[in-house]
Amino acid sequence: MLPWPDVYECLRQRIESLSVRVEARRLGPETTGVFDGLSITTNSDCDWETRCHNLVHSIGHIAQWCLAFDEHRTLYDELYAAQARKREDPRPLEHALQRFREYEEEASQYGAWLLDATGWAEALPAFTVFARADIEAIVGLHRDGIAPIWHEFFADYQTRIARGELAARPFEPKPIPTFTPRLIQSQEVIREVDGKA
Repeated sequence: MLPWPDVYECLRQRIESLSVRVEARRLGPETTGVFDGLSITTNSDCDWETRCHNLVHSIGHIAQWCLAFDEHRTLYDELYAAQARKREDPRPLEHALQRFREYEEEASQYGAWLLDATGWAEALPAFTVFARADIEAIVGLHRDGIAPIWHEFFADYQTRIARGELAARPFEPKPIPTFTPRLIQSQEVIREVDGKA
């Protein structure tokens, strides 16, 4: 078992060296984290491992938005437009979801690099499974409009990996480029929601 509080502290220091604040407070049972380009807040009620995974994934997204804001705003605009038209033609939604997968993949590549760069490469297998499950959950939400109950979805995902039904392909670490933090629309990381998003 990894000393996740130590991993968290290492990540916190490294992220704050990038001029992004890291905070922790109670966010309620449905939200594990929030980020807004200038800060990342993890839910202090979550376990340390979950908080670590959210830190590295969130800083990946912050870097993306700060480096190419218009590109990522367009990605979301196109995704929402395709969702609205999916009954008439599902093809644009599938195309938008492929682009969304690439966006999530890159954020996780940045996260994998940060774990390695802070000396916590041992955390990569756990992060990989977590982030791969997260990608599938969020793609399902955008495709179907229904968020899974995270703890059930994640447990099932892990079971399917253990049975050999799924393989959690490692993320190729990608160095986080130098970026200037900027305020973006606050984004919640929601896990324990059952029902329409």
